[in-house]
Parts: sequence; C-alpha cells; structure tokens
Amino acid sequence: MSEEIAVEQSHKPVDAAARARALDITQSFAVSAPAGSGKTGLLTQRVLKLLAHCQQPEEVLAITFTRKAAGEMRERLIHALLKARDEPRPENSHDAVTWDLARALLEQDQRQNWQLLQAPQRLRFQTIDGLCRSLASQLPIDSGLGAPGEPLEQASIAFELAVTRLLEGLDADQPDSALSRLLLHLDNDLGQLNKLLQTLLEKREQWLAQLLGVGSEDAKAYFHHVIDELVAENLGALEEALGSFAGELAELANYAGQNLQQENPAHPLCRCSDLSGLPGTDPTNLLDWLALTELLVTGKGELRKPGGLNKKLGFISPAKKDPEYDRAQEYKARMKAVLEEMAGDPNLLAAINEIRQLPTSLPESQWQLLQAMAEVLPQMVAQLKLVFQQLGATDYTEVAQAALIALGDNDAPTDLALKLDLQVRHILVDEFQDTSQLQLQLLEKLTAGWQPDDGRTLFIVGDGMQSCYGFRNANVGIFLDARARGIGEVPLNPLDLQVNFRSDRAVVDWVNEIFRQAFPAQDNIGRGAVRYLDSVAFREGKPETHPAVQFYGCIDDPERLHEAEQVTTLVGDLRASDPEGRIAILVRKKRHLAQILPALDAAGIRYQAPELAPLASKMAIIDLLSLTRALLDPSDRLSWLAVLRAPWCGLSWSDLHCLANWNNGALHATDAAVRPLLQALDSLDEVTGLSEEGRVRLLRTTPLLSRAWQERGRKPLRSLIEGLWLSLGGPACTAPEEVANVADYFRLLERYDRGGYIPDWQEFQLGLEKLFARPGEDARVQVMTIHKSKGLEFEHVLIPGLDQGGKPGGDQLLRWAEWLNNRGESRFLLAPKSARGDRDPLFDFLKFDNNERERLEGTRLLYVGCTRAIHSLHLLGCVEQEEKKPSFKAPGAASLLAGIWESISEQCEWCHWLAPDDSASAGATTAGAEHDRDYFLHLPDSWETPRFPALEWMAPYRMPDYQPTPSDEPNLPELGKVGQRWLRHAGTIAHETLATIAETGIEGWDEQRVSDQRPLWQARLRQLGLSGTSLEFAAEKVQQAVLRALNCQHGRWLLDNKHKDSACELTVHTGGRQLRTYIIDRTFVDDQGVRWIVDYKTAEPVEGQDREVFIGEQLESYRDQLEIYSRLFIDRGERKIRRALYFPLLQELAEL
Repeated sequence: MSEEIAVEQSHKPVDAAARARALDITQSFAVSAPAGSGKTGLLTQRVLKLLAHCQQPEEVLAITFTRKAAGEMRERLIHALLKARDEPRPENSHDAVTWDLARALLEQDQRQNWQLLQAPQRLRFQTIDGLCRSLASQLPIDSGLGAPGEPLEQASIAFELAVTRLLEGLDADQPDSALSRLLLHLDNDLGQLNKLLQTLLEKREQWLAQLLGVGSEDAKAYFHHVIDELVAENLGALEEALGSFAGELAELANYAGQNLQQENPAHPLCRCSDLSGLPGTDPTNLLDWLALTELLVTGKGELRKPGGLNKKLGFISPAKKDPEYDRAQEYKARMKAVLEEMAGDPNLLAAINEIRQLPTSLPESQWQLLQAMAEVLPQMVAQLKLVFQQLGATDYTEVAQAALIALGDNDAPTDLALKLDLQVRHILVDEFQDTSQLQLQLLEKLTAGWQPDDGRTLFIVGDGMQSCYGFRNANVGIFLDARARGIGEVPLNPLDLQVNFRSDRAVVDWVNEIFRQAFPAQDNIGRGAVRYLDSVAFREGKPETHPAVQFYGCIDDPERLHEAEQVTTLVGDLRASDPEGRIAILVRKKRHLAQILPALDAAGIRYQAPELAPLASKMAIIDLLSLTRALLDPSDRLSWLAVLRAPWCGLSWSDLHCLANWNNGALHATDAAVRPLLQALDSLDEVTGLSEEGRVRLLRTTPLLSRAWQERGRKPLRSLIEGLWLSLGGPACTAPEEVANVADYFRLLERYDRGGYIPDWQEFQLGLEKLFARPGEDARVQVMTIHKSKGLEFEHVLIPGLDQGGKPGGDQLLRWAEWLNNRGESRFLLAPKSARGDRDPLFDFLKFDNNERERLEGTRLLYVGCTRAIHSLHLLGCVEQEEKKPSFKAPGAASLLAGIWESISEQCEWCHWLAPDDSASAGATTAGAEHDRDYFLHLPDSWETPRFPALEWMAPYRMPDYQPTPSDEPNLPELGKVGQRWLRHAGTIAHETLATIAETGIEGWDEQRVSDQRPLWQARLRQLGLSGTSLEFAAEKVQQAVLRALNCQHGRWLLDNKHKDSACELTVHTGGRQLRTYIIDRTFVDDQGVRWIVDYKTAEPVEGQDREVFIGEQLESYRDQLEIYSRLFIDRGERKIRRALYFPLLQELAEL
C-alpha cells in the first residue's frame, strides 16, 4: 500500500486545510510532516503547480538527501503527467488534485515546448551531494577542488595516508612543537594519536571552521562569553522549571545550610545558609545553584528519596525533648513533600542534571593545548587535500566545502551565485530535519539575494521526530529554528500535518501513547530536543485477536540465541498468516544481526539483506578463500585442510588426520617442521590409513590441485583460482543464489592481483570485509538498518536488539558542540581530550552534551523504526533479572529500549517475558546440534565435470537487428584437421606471396627469385607455430604453388597488375546496419569491362579422387561466399561480374 492513500470526499483528513494551503505557490512554508503523512505526494503536487507557472523548468530546484528519494520524486511527477495525458480525471479528491495540477503542467509544457516527457532531465531533482558536486565543478579553480574525482569507497585509506604524512614531522631534525605537545599529552602513545587523528578527519567539516578561529585574538574571550551565556540560559531554564517550588526550596536550603555549618562546614550546602531566595541567573551564581542541587539529587543524578533526608544533608533528628525537635520534623516533612511532588516532573530533574554538568571554567592548560591543535589539525587537513589530489579522488565533505567556496560570500557572490540567483526561483528541500550547519549555509547562500514578495519561494519539509543523522552533523535544532525564524532573509510560514495514512489505528495509537512519554515535553533548540506531536490514524485496519504491537523480553540471554530463535519463529508465523505481507527486520547497527542472520539461514527463511550480510560469512566464499590461501602458500596447513574438507573433496576427519600426520614421525601436526600437505597428496600411494572412499575422492581432486600449483604465477590469479574452482566442481557445491557472490569474490581477486600473488593479505582481507552478499530474489522478508528503512513501509516490522547500544560516545581527541542559543544565534565550543588522570569541566560538559544528543536521537530512531509498520510491530530485547529483586535491570542509557523502558511492565498486555529454555529443551537442542555436526555435504564420487556447451558466445550481446540469419556465410577460417595444420599455414603464406607478385609486377619474378623467398617463408611459418618436418613440408608446398602459378597461362593472367582496378587481399565492408568485413584474394576489371572475383585455393584432390569431382565440390562449397562477394560489387553499381576459384597447384581456373 502506498504512503498516499486516495482520500474520499466523504472522509477528508483532519489536516486537509493545511495540505491545501501548502499548494499556495506565492508563499514560503516550513512543513512538519510526521511519519506516513504523505509528504512526498505533497512535494510532488507543489512541484507540479510551480512548474505550471514557470517560464523554464530549471526555475524549480528540489533537493533531497538520497538518490532514491530524488528518483522517486521524479518518477512520481512523470507518472502524474502520463496519467493526466492518458487517463480520465479520477473521482477521489486527492488523485483529482494531482491530475488537475499535472494537466495544467502539460498545457504549459505544450505552450513552452519543453517536452518534459521526452526530456525529463530538465527537471531539477538533485541530492544535496549532487548539487554540491555540480556547483564545485562549475568553478573548479575558484572552489579549490579542481577536476572533482569520484568519491572514495574507502576514504579511511586517504585518512590514514594523511595522518602518516603529518606524523612524519616528528622525525625531522626539529620536530613540530605543536605536534610534539599533542603526543606528550597522550603519554607518547603514537598509535593512539594516529587513531584519534584519523577519527577527527572523518568529521572535519564539523570542527575545522571553528578550530581555525581559535588562533584569533578574541577567540579566548569568545569561549568565555559562550560559557557564561550557556550557564545563564540553563540557570534561567532551571529557575523557570522550579516555578512554585522556588520560595519553599530556598527556605529549606537555608535551614539545611545553617545546620551543616556546625556539622560539616565544608559541605557545598553551607553556601545556602544565608539564602533568602533563589540565586540569580548570572553565571557568577553557578556554585550557589550547584549547592542547591545537592539537596535535590544524588551523586548519580537521581532524585533523592524522602527517606534519604538525614543530618548529612542538614536535616537533623534531635531528641523529642529537644526544643528544635518540632521544627526539625516540620522542615523534614516539608522537604519530603517537595521531593514527592518533584518526582512527577522528569523535565525538572533533567534541568537540574543539566546544571550539574555545566562548565565552570576554561583551564589555561587546556586552552594552550587547543591552540596547539589549531596549528596541527589544519595541517592534517591540508595533507588530506594533497592525498586526494594524488589519488584523483575526493569525499563528500570535500565537495560540500568546495561548493560553498564556489558561491562566494553573501556580500561578494561569485558569477555562479549570481547566475543561480537569476535562474532558480523556487527551492524545495525534503527531510530538512537532518540538515547540517554546512548545508544550511549552502541554502542561505542560494537564497541570499531574495527579496520579500519577489515571487520566489522556499518550501522545506521535515519531521523533527525523525531526525536521526546526528553522526553526520545533522542538527534538528536548525529545523525547529527555521520554523520559528525562517532561513536567512526568507520568512517561513509553519504548517503541521497530522494524519498518518500508513499504519492501522492500533499501531498509531500505541505509538502516540508510548512516544508521548518517551519524547521531551518541550522543544529545546539548543540541545536538539523535540517534543512529540500526536498523529491521527486514517486507516482503521482489521480487527486483531492479538495486540498490534508486542514486546518480547528474552531473560538472561547473553549470547542472544533465544532472541534470534524468537525472531525466526515470528517471521515464520507472520509468513503463514499473511503470505503476501512484507516483513522487515530492522536493527540499529549491523553487528546486531550476528545471531539473527545465521538463524534465518538455518530455518530456511530466504531474505534480502543488502549491505548487511558480509560476503566473507558465506560458506562458498570461505571455501574459496581457503583455496586461494592454499595455492599461494604451501605451508598454510589450515587452508589446505579446509580445501580437502570442502564439499568438492569432502574428506572425513579420520582421512584428514591421516594426511596431516603422514610421515611426520614424532612431530605434532601443528609443528612448523612437519611436511606440507602438498607432499602427502603427491605421494598418495604411500599414505596408509585412508578410507577407500577418501582415496577415491583424492584421486579425482589431487591432479587438479597439483596442476594448479604448478601453474601459479604463470597466469592471472583470478584465472588460476576460478579455473581450479570450476574443475573441482565448485558450481555444483554452490547454491544458485550464491553464484553472484562468488563472482564478486573473483572480481576482488582481480583487483588485488599483483603478478599472480596477493602481496598484502591484510589489505585484501579488509577489501573482502567491505563486500556484502547479494540480496536474494524473495523480497517478502527484508533485513536492514533502521536508518535505511526511512521512507519505506512494511506490513509487519520486527526490531530486535533494543537493549544493545553500549556506552555513548567513543574516545575522542577533540570534542565539540554547535547549537542555537535562545535568540537563534549559532554557538560552538571546542575542548581537547583531558590528560590521563585529569578532568576538564569543559571537555566533560561537551561529552555529556554529545551523550544527551545521542540519547535523544536514539528515541527518535526507535520512533522511525516503529512507524514503518502497517499492521503489526514486534519489539525484542534481552533483559537481565535483578539478583535481589523480582524485577529486571534497567537497560543502558544509550540503548533504544531505555527511551520506552518506563512504559514497559510485567503487567502490560503486549509485553512477553521469555524465560531461558528448560533442561529438556536444552538437551534436545544439544542433540540437534550434534546431529547437525554429523551432517556433511560433498559431491558424489560419480560426479564429472560437465561438458562445455556449444554456444555462439557473442549472440547474447547482439541487438535483434544485428542477429545473423541462418543462411548467412559464417565468415570463419577453414580450420581443417589438426594433423594438416601445416597445409593450412602453407596456403596462408602462398596467398601472401601471390599478392606480393601481383602488386610488384609479375615481370620481375623468376624461379631464382622464388627460391630466394624460402628463408622468409620459413620465418613466417615459425611465427605461425610450425617447426621441424612440418615446416619443411609447408615451405616446399608454398614453393610449388608459386612456381606453378608463374608457369601457368591462367596464373600469369591473374597476377598481371596492368588490369584495371587491380587489387589483392581487398578488404570490403558491408553496408546497412549489420557491419561485416570480407577479404577478396584477387579482383580486377578485364578488357571487356567485366569484374573478376577470384579466390585462391591451395587444396588438392586426395589420393584416388577424380580431379573434376574435386573441383566441382570446391565450387559448391564456396558458392555462397562468392555470391556474397558479388553482391558487394553489385551494391556499388557494377553489373558485369564473373566469379572463379584458382587452384595454383592444379594450374586450374574454375569459373562458377
């Protein structure tokens, strides 16, 4: 079912007015379009309307983030035009609107003679990367990119080269001081520095521009200003969040602080002893606020439990007779009441923890280190540019930066920017929630010259709840700010779509209920937090006996085998209940499929997993890799054993043991001094202990392996391995769907082949790991990452591995953050990695900020996955039982499950807790495993290599118009018998000599000159592969043919070059659409104006054959060929033509 459902007149969506307003092409809009809301259809409708009012189609520019999205939009528009041209106006309102808009565009197309259906390339649907590449290539010198090369498949190779060249500066007589400082900061760990620098290069567009400004005079003042502004904004946010708690909390903190001054004067709460109200929001009051938070949260950031109030927090417990008893009890009760009321406000807790992470200072040592980075890292980027130039390649970041340079500055635009300003009048951007600051700058430059009410419009569409590309520097805050403030000088009218046309009501209602709690309560532009907006279901769906959404918690399943088993069970049940339904298995990361894909294979479930199933995990490839290693290294015993165990040989374990230990004496099979297995294979007759079956198999495979071993280095590696694989029976051992994977492996061999060897196995292994198995043909079950599933929909969705995620954020040499402040102004901070054992408050805050962004994005990512489902959604994760409680441990903060954990409980109807298998089932599983290990496939002993098929190999490559008819002359040389090869070559040399006589003039040729040619003939015959007696026989036959032709009346007449249009070995090409080439031995025009076509034949009658019969047979054999020659001259306008064969050895001219 498509994302856009026909909306009936009687059942219009609740957001119909907003959809209609979006088609007002005089205004600019920022549209919020949640999952399943039909934004692609809306974009298509607006493009149709815009084009119908343009003078040129190039005035409309639609920008997407993927080629697939750009292709889909172009396809939809062309489809709409075809329907409007060929079909009547539909009845439902949604399709009718599209039809009307397409019809209007067709009329404009006809008026302007655009011919869009014949030239759809005039429609400007581009990816952001494609647009940047186009801009940069138009000004290759000014942009600094030069002639843009193709993006590298493995950019890490360029990063490694750039870092290596940078670190060479440490070997100089005077090492780079800034680089040395960085190395010293990491305790002289050069490997760690290399790794961290490469990681930075991958994201250089996110920090380079900011780092370049660190060297300026006011950079330090800017950092202090940003920190103070950040502190002030967060203090203001906390003050607002406290609201009615403010006065009560201040009095309670004052009470606790006064008590602690006596009990523990060093306690932070002592700062609150003179507090009469909440501290001010000035940054200088941060320590007072931090002291206040000590009263509210624990060291782990959790809200304090009422029972935890004691004298350590200033809440004393005097004796009942003490005059302070009643007052102490009152303050403790009031504090408990505050904590209980705060417990229901998670946003307040988040604001408190935010304050506790704020940086309090900028240490001078860290600032000095940051300045050293400002010297080193730009040099590293410069080295990368040089590497790209040497490789003739680039990456997407380099192209995007070059595009910005090509457009110039807003105050000084380039000619390219001015041209685009005149040409482009309407810009549409899809998936705007995943825009980065770099892409925003590009859009601002494209719209820099726009004026209000000049007829130009900007239309952005996105969904903040689906922003999940933070690792590409996407900032959802840009989308939120654009809706509030516009982009550049272009104001945008916010529009909200609400209707979900994709999912059934039960799925939509569940998503609303769960994610309303999982998402933040309010938008936070600076942090990139997005509040949840409810969707309205358009589909009712079918009544189900089970909940549409279900969660399966696999208890104590560290190896994730139970989870994988549950996935296969669910897939099998769904295929049985809905045979035509599409099923998607979505995961956060590829590694989360480690157990699932093998489980699907074992269950016989076919699936498509593009770029997910590693090629190296397929058994056919594992066997081929072993075969390759074995042939290139005789000492690699493990590979040789794997080759002999592979299905094409299939030796048993006992036979392998015999071979591995043959003639090794007391040496262990793993000892480096043992004999290579190849020697054992060459001495099979001496090997004892082999089974009869094993010996039969080895007798078939050993000669093939030995022959291949002898041919190594003599032919290309692919030819060697592929030829051996074919002869061993590899195709017969490979499933049909795996053949394409095998072809990919052979292509990889070609790429890394260096003279028949692989010099760098590590590089080859890396290349193999980058390849993935081809997806199967059955598309009903698809496996992909959640990121890849964006824009897709499936009847049933499974999301396993929800508990996985690990610690957010890895080790980084430099951390940074970019955000928008309360006024929508861009801010950034940078901080270098703290020295080992030290802590830097700014670096720690940026790490906390990065982790929070990842956590928020994880919730949004789960929302994306859940909203792919149409009918049913199945969530799976592994949980651990608490040791001392009848509950489960909370998942890690970085997992997808953490966002919805509060909504999951043991009492939920849609939650299922799967206990570990009991002993009986475990035993059955073990028995089954034993049975599987005993099950072994191998070729039958009677298997033989299939006969090579007799095929016309070029036929599949010919177009229908070029297919030869059965009657056509094959134009192939007469091969003859192998034993008579010398006779065929003698004929070739005789033809050449007769042609030379005719061209140079027969008058200069006598018997002596002919004899003088014999050394030349012998040399030519050697080139053709003759030697010994065959060469002498051939040379003698040539001499006989030439001399008899010179002594023959017919021969001398034919060889006379005084004839008109005389030609020898004439090459003639056929006309028409089917081009063919023919070579005519001798042709000329005689005195009567007749064209003669003569073909030389050095053949003779066999012993006992009648001469006339032989000549008659020869004429019939070559009749068709001579007819074709005749037609070639007839096509030239000649009509008098005679055809003949000349037999020099017989001195006979036989006319046809």
